[in-house]
Amino acid sequence: MSCQSTGLRAGVLALALVSFAATNGRADALINYSTSGSIDSTGVSGPGVISFIPVTSNQFNSPSAFSLGDFQVAALPSGGSTTYVNTPFHITFLANSVNGEVPNPNDTPFQISGTLNGTITGASQSSVVAKFDPLTNPTFLTGNFLNTLSFTDNPLSLVPSTTNNGHASAQAYLNTEVRVPEPASIALFLTTLAGLGVRHRVRTRRAA
Repeated sequence: MSCQSTGLRAGVLALALVSFAATNGRADALINYSTSGSIDSTGVSGPGVISFIPVTSNQFNSPSAFSLGDFQVAALPSGGSTTYVNTPFHITFLANSVNGEVPNPNDTPFQISGTLNGTITGASQSSVVAKFDPLTNPTFLTGNFLNTLSFTDNPLSLVPSTTNNGHASAQAYLNTEVRVPEPASIALFLTTLAGLGVRHRVRTRRAA
């Protein structure tokens, strides 16, 4: 093998390594997802008038804001009221596919929780807010993508039934990056590249 050919191959490998090691950056990913959710009865005084409407199937290009679903407030009779005191709610986010493929690994379902506090009065008054709990670990993997989830409106004010038919969208933001290769993988690649250089030097000496 000529020195020129060996040098070319080493150069190609070096460029591949640079590309391989520099994969930690923002990446557009088309995420198809669904959610589910529930509201506990704990801390509710009066008829339960708040429900959660999940997302059955939707998609967005991450990084982007997206809807986890809607809180909906139903109307109460005139003079009626319902009070929520630290009433827990739960939302589950599931990534069904990323760029048209089922992700592997897939760290979803991703669990989100929070509490409701405030009072619904009649059909046109609401002081209820939904406050999301801090995320212990906001990151999760979907295939070759590392995702970080955050909330855009926290706390979220819930509107009465006379405003937007009682719907308040729970918005989140997902930031997506390509996964960084593991240190062991980089070390193996460097070792291979170094070994190629040693072989080239040995062959050069033998040919001399």
